[in-house]
Amino acid sequence: MTIRLSACLIARDEEEFLPRCLASLAGVVDEICLLDTGSRDRTVEIAHAAHAVVGTRAWDQDFSAARNASLNLATGDWILQIDADEEIDPTSLANLRTDLEAGPPCRLVEVTLLDGTSHPGAVRLPRLFRRDDRIRYRRAVHESVIDSLADAGFPPPAPCRLRLIHHGYKPEILQSRGKHERNLSILRHARDLGNVDAYDLYKLATTLSAWDPTPERRTALESAWRLGMDQSASVRAQWPWWDRMTQTFAMQLLRQGEFSRAAELARQAIESTTTPQPLAKTALSEILLRSGYAAQAMDLAASATLELKSSSGLVATGGQEEAELEWIQARCAQACNLADRFHAHLDRSVTLGFLEAKCLLVGWKITQGVTQGWKDLDLLLRSDARQACVLLVASEASRSQGDRSTSDLLLQQAERIPSDAARLATCRLWMRGWLDGNTPSFDLPAFDLESTAIHGFLAMVRSTPWKPDPFLHVGALRSTLADMLESLLEAGHEGVLRQFAAGAKGRDADLPGISGLVEGA
Repeated sequence: MTIRLSACLIARDEEEFLPRCLASLAGVVDEICLLDTGSRDRTVEIAHAAHAVVGTRAWDQDFSAARNASLNLATGDWILQIDADEEIDPTSLANLRTDLEAGPPCRLVEVTLLDGTSHPGAVRLPRLFRRDDRIRYRRAVHESVIDSLADAGFPPPAPCRLRLIHHGYKPEILQSRGKHERNLSILRHARDLGNVDAYDLYKLATTLSAWDPTPERRTALESAWRLGMDQSASVRAQWPWWDRMTQTFAMQLLRQGEFSRAAELARQAIESTTTPQPLAKTALSEILLRSGYAAQAMDLAASATLELKSSSGLVATGGQEEAELEWIQARCAQACNLADRFHAHLDRSVTLGFLEAKCLLVGWKITQGVTQGWKDLDLLLRSDARQACVLLVASEASRSQGDRSTSDLLLQQAERIPSDAARLATCRLWMRGWLDGNTPSFDLPAFDLESTAIHGFLAMVRSTPWKPDPFLHVGALRSTLADMLESLLEAGHEGVLRQFAAGAKGRDADLPGISGLVEGA
């Protein structure tokens, strides 16, 4: 018996992308079913021209309702859910029918997310499934059939060889379509009605900026974590998003200076499930590195890389995730003075298109007197001058040439772009202010050893309470603080050091050895 395949999609004002999507379906599926939610352009006309079955439904801020209405139009044995801004990768079609004949009633389709970078990531999503009234979408936004599969007693979805290419993640497309604002409105409305679970709260948090100064993002992550941990480990093991949620929350805690809790949370996630957690390991690697445990961080990042590459679930299959792990390992190797490993990991991260790795390589070349470094910096400034990490490396390059004014200007531009690199720029400007004889304040939380040392320095100078997070490596923090004091001494600020020494007396309980950091204290 021939298996019939229906392609189902929902659309609204998609005349720009729809022709490409429909063309990729021609000759592949037996039926195209399009549910229109109120188009004012030629979307419906284009669908009819492609001989699609077209239905209409008023948009009511519920993606699952629209998806399920599109399923009701289908008559095939299997459903392929595809978006109007996607297309089938024609090189992945050879085994499509074979995959439908074997395996579970739902298959994972690899979706390449074109995001404007040279090495886009990919995710596996349950996009291919039997037409069955028990398989239905849930959630008003970020809809999925996963929950209905579990409730119906179906086995978990398994990967197939079909691939889709998604064009809608390019920044200019996201902005022009207002997807961010639309999703945020839907998620906030569901939260306010009390109609949310851990996944909804996680998606609300990730729709908000990581640098949002309000507590809304942190609160959503706290609630998502609590609700998730209330479930059994076997239930969490079925959540493909839990690993990324853990990474997101751990990094939020780290950026707010909560090293101990961030590390504890990541470890708890890693140890409390039977499935690999490469992204939680990525977060813990970053926490360890920023806390002064470079060797441990490098080993953990290597383990996470292996897990990431071997994963067959609904997690990222490469791209930025693997590049970030290589970047972490490069920084760890640099901290441990392992030159060969530093270059191997850094080159791999650069090859995968990680911008921060490109900046690190350019900075290293310039410090080593490699002429090509300046040419590479010029290319970075031409293509990514609005990125804080690029401005940061350009600032350091200017400083190496004795151009302090340009270097400061670049730092000031960098710190206005919300990012980790912007925070590093703020630290640099703070230090330069003190070296110049000024006394600038420091309003950022302690997010790494350098920023923690700044807090400790100010506490000693001003004789105010201070207690560094106990997770931090004591020797590494003390060494960072000593380097800062040495720079001030070389700049002729003996008076500041005397203030520090006076404030540090009797405070070795805060940081062992702090009272003796200034010679003669």
